[in-house]
Amino acid sequence: MLLILRLFYQASSFDKGENRSWGDLNIKPPLGNSSISRIHHGSYMKSFRQSLEPSPNFFAAYERLSTTDWRDKALSHSEQFSTYRVISMTWVKALASPFSHEFIQFIVEHPTTYERTRVAVGREETGDWVISGWNWASGDPPSHHYTLPLPLLSLIFHKSNRPDIGSISHLLAKVTEKKPQYNLIREMCWWYAETIFEEMNSRYGGSLKEWEWSEYRYSFIVKTAILKRKVLTEHAEAFRVQIANEMQY
Repeated sequence: MLLILRLFYQASSFDKGENRSWGDLNIKPPLGNSSISRIHHGSYMKSFRQSLEPSPNFFAAYERLSTTDWRDKALSHSEQFSTYRVISMTWVKALASPFSHEFIQFIVEHPTTYERTRVAVGREETGDWVISGWNWASGDPPSHHYTLPLPLLSLIFHKSNRPDIGSISHLLAKVTEKKPQYNLIREMCWWYAETIFEEMNSRYGGSLKEWEWSEYRYSFIVKTAILKRKVLTEHAEAFRVQIANEMQY
């Protein structure tokens, strides 16, 4: 019944009243006031030379870790991890995945070398997982949960208030620990992605980019051989190519 209802659901504009689903989690209070300025669809941040491959560091080798294990790794290597900053965060729907899987991906940058890599996190039936060190330039997804990525919302953090790896790893693990069980009715992948995005927006603010199909977040999209969803597929394919060729989102 829930999935049937979600076939007809469309979300409102993000900054005009979103459900604060994380409010009962008792997560550490926001670090500051949210300061959002809209970026029009199709505009981009100022670009500069950046590595498209995972940099030769802690993000170089492919890893799929639980959110708690990833936090523990960050804590055990806090001196090295503390130098990295999160540049942007994007809420994504995997158009061709089972049950329209939604996840978060974010760009991590070294402050002196400016090397960048992409990290993804999402809730699956088996738990909450962080994927790092994937060769995104290959154009292939890490698993079927990431097939045909349709961007929904992006946060571009201001240079003066960019999150560090320790803070985001703590948040990811904290949400897992507070609501650890996958629940198809509520605490599923859509809920996890929304919770992380909401909390990061509340803590760090930044510039919000609403992609063209942002109203399809936490909704079920049927895509089959008959229902091809041609326009949505074209946008997802374009984004797949974009993230294979740059480290912006």
